[in-house]
Amino acid sequence: MGLVLGNLLLQRIMQNDLLNRLETELRDVLEIVRNQIANQPDEALQVRRDLNAWNALECIAHQNIFLEMYMPRIERAIHLSKARRWNPAEQVKYTMIGRRATKNANLANPTPRKSPKRYDFAHQPMGKEVIKTFLINSERLLRNILAARDVDINRAKIGWGPSGFFKLTLGNTLEYLVLHGQRHIHQANNAIK
Repeated sequence: MGLVLGNLLLQRIMQNDLLNRLETELRDVLEIVRNQIANQPDEALQVRRDLNAWNALECIAHQNIFLEMYMPRIERAIHLSKARRWNPAEQVKYTMIGRRATKNANLANPTPRKSPKRYDFAHQPMGKEVIKTFLINSERLLRNILAARDVDINRAKIGWGPSGFFKLTLGNTLEYLVLHGQRHIHQANNAIK
């Protein structure tokens, strides 16, 4: 039994099952980047399918800005949760914003999104260093997913967006980042082909 949002079904899921899935999906993303994207020549990484489409490096730079914004917040939330001895939850809970964010980031959602200017790196000069940064940031995210197994991912809260005013649960944030990464790595891989 699950919750239907648009054409997506959000299953009621246990914390451990979600974290296992996120770990597997993030490892798959890392493998794609290492084996299919990182070894491409610079020219292939900068090709555009059309004038308004992002190239592979721009897709990865977009993902980096999110990882760099949320990693310190996630690490702080995990640290505070451990200090407060918030033991792991059984079932994952979704906030209204968390439900919407994960739905929008999911690869199964075909609706294209317009990225705000601060997250849009179109036509900015960059090189393969964005791939190295992505790999470092993603490994850091993976360590945080593993560390989240010891805390209640529903009680730990993360500030959402640049201001951090709205709050998402740690679980919603981790799921969003992995889904968002899958979406943009898929986009980057398609830009190369």
